[in-house]
Amino acid sequence: MENNVDYRLTENRGESIMLPLNVMITKSGKQTLKIKIYPKDGDQYITKYAHVKVNIFNAPDKSSSLKDYKKIAEFTLPEGLESQKLPFYEHTIDFDATVPFDYSKELDKAVTLNKIPNIEELVVKKYNEVRTICEKSDVAAYTSLSAHSAALVYNTTYTDIQEVKNKNENQYGIVDSKLKNRTFIPIENYYMQFYANNKIVALWQRNHNPLLYLKGENSTGKVVEGGDPLFLYMPEGSNELKAW
Repeated sequence: MENNVDYRLTENRGESIMLPLNVMITKSGKQTLKIKIYPKDGDQYITKYAHVKVNIFNAPDKSSSLKDYKKIAEFTLPEGLESQKLPFYEHTIDFDATVPFDYSKELDKAVTLNKIPNIEELVVKKYNEVRTICEKSDVAAYTSLSAHSAALVYNTTYTDIQEVKNKNENQYGIVDSKLKNRTFIPIENYYMQFYANNKIVALWQRNHNPLLYLKGENSTGKVVEGGDPLFLYMPEGSNELKAW
């Protein structure tokens, strides 16, 4: 989302999923959503088998049923792209949104990260610190680190305080100590991406997966893997990167 961060779906199987766009909306007004489709793992270009359909809805209320949703925009991946040998396909959708929150002032006042000479070094250092927290399954430290991002999600998705209290303390799988043989990929072979007019930054694997990425075994011995994106910003008056 322009002026905010992104979602990434990197599965190679067909699926249908609903995602709340609220967490990527900074304030009311015109929103610009950029959709990027990449080839499946092992493919250099988008093939004739690629299929993507995106519908954007506005729900009257958090508890509204699907029949009450109003479709405000849609996109379907065009056919015949395979002949163009595209490494990715990009499409932009504009829509209006009215929301009871405004995070734009906080971002406007935040430090412009790409102007910091050693920003990559600082970002890598922070990622390694967080990776160590995850390796130690330090739930308290990870919860503290995620306080701003959690509050942002709760606020933008209208989650009441009782719902927050009822959530499991260990809600972050990446610090789940119940997994056996836990291993994390090293913070290397990444690419760095800036967001929100260079006020937010994140590191990603080359395959677009999060760089904070865990592999382990559950109680049945099944191998599981996954990661959490880590978006960083530097608040006004601070010289420390924190989780957005």
